[in-house]
Amino acid sequence: MHCLFVAYPNNEGGTFDFTYYLEKHIPMVSDMLGDNFVKAEVRKGLASGDGSAAPFLCVANIWIKSIDSLQASLRKHGQAINEDIPRYTNIAPLLQVDEVISG
Repeated sequence: MHCLFVAYPNNEGGTFDFTYYLEKHIPMVSDMLGDNFVKAEVRKGLASGDGSAAPFLCVANIWIKSIDSLQASLRKHGQAINEDIPRYTNIAPLLQVDEVISG
């Protein structure tokens, strides 16, 4: 099992429309991933451990079965996904693909 980690840094002046992200963007991405999509978790940053501002405004984990299939989907649909980003945020996301070794 693998997970695409997507993080949106809590930048000064950053905006994020969680309703659009949850109702439009995540379903669009899951459709584009097809059978490779397992589930998505979306979390809203509230604070860091010491109570200061959260380092990320939003973090999403998109669980997938295959890295190769993910990369093929991103090659095919990456432009459409990137063009949708300004509809919900002005923050450039950070991406990382992980192998899930526990959980």
